[in-house]
Amino acid sequence: MLEQVDVERDESIRQEDEALPPNPDNDLDPTGHREEPAAARCVYCGEGMARDVLPRFSRGYGIAVLIAGLLLALFMSLLLGLPMVVIGAYMGAASRPVWICRACGAVVDRFGS
Repeated sequence: MLEQVDVERDESIRQEDEALPPNPDNDLDPTGHREEPAAARCVYCGEGMARDVLPRFSRGYGIAVLIAGLLLALFMSLLLGLPMVVIGAYMGAASRPVWICRACGAVVDRFGS
């Protein structure tokens, strides 16, 4: 009798769990990347790939151009300094969406997703 009640309780809990919407935090792999559908497979090793965002340019170089542009704008010429500030700010902030293979580390640009 007791075993039958436990089985019925387990079944009701299982049905409630199936009715709940999926938790987006549960499908993260150990590296913190979200598991992607089967369409995102590495062309080199065949393993699944994860979405990530990488900087488009070297952030350090972008910051250096920004600081050089500020100094140039303050002490020499606004005509040269201000465009350098804009270019440096863009280089420091620009990023690109990519797919990264969890197995071999290959990086592929992703477009439209």
